[in-house]
Amino acid sequence: MPTQENNQEVLRVENLTKKFIGILANDNISLTFNRHEIHSLCGENGAGKSTFCKMLTGVYHPDEGKIFVNGKEIQFQAPADSLAAGISMVYQERNLVGHLTGAQNICLGHEPRKGGLIDEKAIVAKAEEIRSRLGIEIPLDVPVEELGAGQQQIIEIIRAFYGNPSVLILDEPTASLGEGEVEPFLDFIRSLRDDLGMAILFISHKLEEVYAISDVITVFADGRHILTSPKDKLSQDECVKAMIRAGRQKTIVVPKKDFTNAEVVLEAREVSYDGKKHHVPMKVRKGEAVGFYGLVGSGRTETMETIGGIRLSDGMDVTFAGERITKTEPVQMIHRGFILTAEKRINGAFPGLSVEDNICNLFIDKLSSKAGFMYVEKMLAFAKKILDKNEVKYTSIDQNITELSGGNIQKVIIGRSIELDNLRLLVLDEPTAGMDLGAKSEVYVKIRHLVDDESKSVIFISSELDELLTTCDELCVFYDGDIVAQYSREEFNKEQILADAMGGRKGEKT
Repeated sequence: MPTQENNQEVLRVENLTKKFIGILANDNISLTFNRHEIHSLCGENGAGKSTFCKMLTGVYHPDEGKIFVNGKEIQFQAPADSLAAGISMVYQERNLVGHLTGAQNICLGHEPRKGGLIDEKAIVAKAEEIRSRLGIEIPLDVPVEELGAGQQQIIEIIRAFYGNPSVLILDEPTASLGEGEVEPFLDFIRSLRDDLGMAILFISHKLEEVYAISDVITVFADGRHILTSPKDKLSQDECVKAMIRAGRQKTIVVPKKDFTNAEVVLEAREVSYDGKKHHVPMKVRKGEAVGFYGLVGSGRTETMETIGGIRLSDGMDVTFAGERITKTEPVQMIHRGFILTAEKRINGAFPGLSVEDNICNLFIDKLSSKAGFMYVEKMLAFAKKILDKNEVKYTSIDQNITELSGGNIQKVIIGRSIELDNLRLLVLDEPTAGMDLGAKSEVYVKIRHLVDDESKSVIFISSELDELLTTCDELCVFYDGDIVAQYSREEFNKEQILADAMGGRKGEKT
């Protein structure tokens, strides 16, 4: 734990301001970050946290203000300047190369060479040296795609230590971790603070984790610094009130429904992928929201990717919209009204295209003439309608989709999906990962609107059990590729569901 003696200032910013066209992204922000301290940054999507961190890492140059490292003013012209000053950041979206080993990923871009060739022995030695310095045990000689999500995140952090930083910025580091992986990961972060004396900036929308790990909490809202407080002097309610604009957190109401005679939109019995057959008995009815819960790698995503034709299938026993299917293709399933939003948001977008094109590409038939000419004004109006309806924050409709925050990319993807005329079943894979509390509640309200008012069906895949219990009519629990338990809303039991997800009652309820 930090003490008065070891809390030495390592990073200080004074009056940092950043403006974009029509947007004041950061307004006159002054903060201090100390060694031996975990300092959490909280705020809604668009509050200014990302812009602030991009100025600290040299991605953006502040329009006004100063940055001091170890008491010395430094102007970052590029990310390399920030790294050289001892500031390193691990982003929410992983940047690992799956087929490369942990050691190769750690040294990627900085590979030692011998005689002009990459020196593999030196790579291993360097990676092991960093691992040893951090005091952790993790395999470095296997492809990272074979590691769990928690281990992959630790590889990212080891890579961030290649330049021996004194400040580490972690952006939503637990967003893709399973429940069993979070606490060991937080213990690792605490060890970086306690053993190495680092200043750690921890960005998260999960308040339980913020309060479990923080020494100091700072709240941003609308590009402004609202407050900074020691954790034990700021209640969670006070923190939430500081973060959320009036009226943004919605009350979720799940009406009691009788699905006995409801139309079955999707019925699955078995799916086969990766050479293995999986038992997945489930029914998704018209007007129903079904939650999929399980640890990372339990088969939730794999099952729906197989049914949706995204993942290569070895066969399946599935009925969709009254039609028995054994093999599928993505385009075929979309035409049937099956829409899946990918877990990795960027996989659900067209990265090289504008915000407008990302919306309109799914509606070419509606927005073009029979001769194939696009109605430009109609496209613009349609795209703006989707953006306004889903409260997407953007600078220009022509900007690249990748320039939006992760939460706003997700709003675009979900917003365009629910506008499809033939939509029957919407599969949302981790739709709220990395979102703030207000944005999450908007997703929950949208799900309930779809099932209650539009009579659509939704499958909600999430690693956060509480949001499934809040939003869904039914819950399926996955373990080792199979559905091992199913619960109606009246049967929800958090303790038992967690036990099922860890294999406690495999096969008993289904």
